[in-house]
Amino acid sequence: MSSTWTLPDDLTLPAPVGSFPAAGQPVPQHWSRCFGCGDQSPAGMSMSFTAGEGLDVWGRLEVAPRYQGGPGVIHGGILSTAFDEALGMVCRSIVDGPVVTGHLEIDFARPIPLGSVLEFHARIDGSIRRKVYASAEARIVEGPTADPDVVVATSRGLFLTVTAEHFEKTKDFVDGVPERPFGTSSI
Repeated sequence: MSSTWTLPDDLTLPAPVGSFPAAGQPVPQHWSRCFGCGDQSPAGMSMSFTAGEGLDVWGRLEVAPRYQGGPGVIHGGILSTAFDEALGMVCRSIVDGPVVTGHLEIDFARPIPLGSVLEFHARIDGSIRRKVYASAEARIVEGPTADPDVVVATSRGLFLTVTAEHFEKTKDFVDGVPERPFGTSSI
């Protein structure tokens, strides 16, 4: 990482929550309509995750042609979304409820060709009160330039625990923009 971000000195590594899957087991999607992992998001990324040996998860992303940014390579925003999903998933190992992204940073080290399969390894760095710090790296494990020993991108994130009420104001948007009463402007 090229960041100057330093972790707080008073971080702790909590024990995993009892609801988190055992090592090697799939980590269930957190919401079926999630663009990153949801099975009811047809235009989504369909990422899958497996619980690691400790406070970590392993994720996979097939780099589909629709994710193209520059000629023949993944769009940086798609890679950022994949890291956000991986880091959010690992937070589930210590938080039995929703989290939201407070800060996300990514270092792009190598081009990632379309047709690749990326493997993400995300881990908890520690937590303090409502804050969870996590980091991850990505490697190309299948495809034109596959080399599982080479890290092609890294990420760090700060996530905040929230309650279900956090999403109360936006629940009406789940199926799209809510209908507006007659005579109101959409602008």
